[in-house]
Amino acid sequence: MDEVGPVCLWELGQVHPPACLSTSRAAADARGRAGHRSAAASNLSGLSLQEAQQILNVSKLSPEEVQKNYEHLFKVNDKSVGGSFYLQSKVVRAKERLDEELKIQAQEDREKGQMPHT
Repeated sequence: MDEVGPVCLWELGQVHPPACLSTSRAAADARGRAGHRSAAASNLSGLSLQEAQQILNVSKLSPEEVQKNYEHLFKVNDKSVGGSFYLQSKVVRAKERLDEELKIQAQEDREKGQMPHT
């Protein structure tokens, strides 16, 4: 069975069709741009969002949690304390990937705030 999306106000007879369609189109365009940005960030960093979250052991994207886990893992993997440079570099790449995702989400939030309300 097909998945049913949100009901457009036009379908309920509350808004004229052009207004509803332009709002829906703008929302779809914004989602598409965000998806492309996230995929591009994965390609550039060489890590998917999920891999980066696993490396830094974060389940929810929160800048504070990302920073805290990054600092801890960077420190314990320092070569001078018997750590691994390879693992330390993975931690750095994971943080870069998550930072990029946080920027994308902030951009999405700004774009959502600029969408016209009907």
